[in-house]
Amino acid sequence: MTQAAATHRRTRAQAETLAAAMPRLLLAAERLAFVAAPGRHGRRRGGSGDAFWQYRDWQDGDEVRRIDWRRSARGERLFLREREWDVPATIGLVLEDTPSLDFHSAPNLPTKREAAILLLLALAVILLRAGERVALPGRTPPLTGGHAIESLATALLSDATQAAPGPARTVRFGDFLQAPAFTGAPGGAVMQILDPAECDFTYQGHIRFEGFAGEAPLDALDAAAWATAYRRRIEAHRAAVARAAMQAGQTPLFHRTDHPPAAALAALHQALARA
Repeated sequence: MTQAAATHRRTRAQAETLAAAMPRLLLAAERLAFVAAPGRHGRRRGGSGDAFWQYRDWQDGDEVRRIDWRRSARGERLFLREREWDVPATIGLVLEDTPSLDFHSAPNLPTKREAAILLLLALAVILLRAGERVALPGRTPPLTGGHAIESLATALLSDATQAAPGPARTVRFGDFLQAPAFTGAPGGAVMQILDPAECDFTYQGHIRFEGFAGEAPLDALDAAAWATAYRRRIEAHRAAVARAAMQAGQTPLFHRTDHPPAAALAALHQALARA
């Protein structure tokens, strides 16, 4: 069998595995979204919407007609009644697809791809509940409504592309083991996802490391002797990914596949809310 044929067979098998796992990931994403951000969440900023947001003190320059006289009559201060901004934003959710995402170091751990898709779909659930629109740039138009999650999942399994203007703000999911270059308007986020073996390097003895996509295998006669240098290098790489994200105006975040995903999802939600 040629190398190209072997790669094609492996890619097809991975796609079939992911397709079989997608219903489970969809259900897990719905549950995770309610754990990380229970209840319906508005956009939490003032604007031209209909929903009440908050009272604030009247200031010089504010329009007198915006004073809430009933609330102000309770004390000696003038209060303005602010409404919540209700223009939906479109958030682009990007899965940085690389062969290394299919790695997991133990059978009881998800692959990095599964972890990334779980977080991506759960974040989409939260955004859609808040009335925002979500898109997979280059794969879907901006989506909203009850069937948007299923459309996102279907698009993740498809290689089909479509021309559409990219959303200004994006959230990127991947391991970013290659040198990253982040683009997009400020206010997005970058979620780097790694397996614990890639972080801790606890290998010992003679280990043969297999490559991805035709890369040559690497033999370590005494893997433990590599640990210190490896850990120093992976920490430097993580720091480089964080710097690249911040230089592009994105919030850098990190998740290990052996850690509960709820904390990573809550951090994502908070990063977008702050932006």
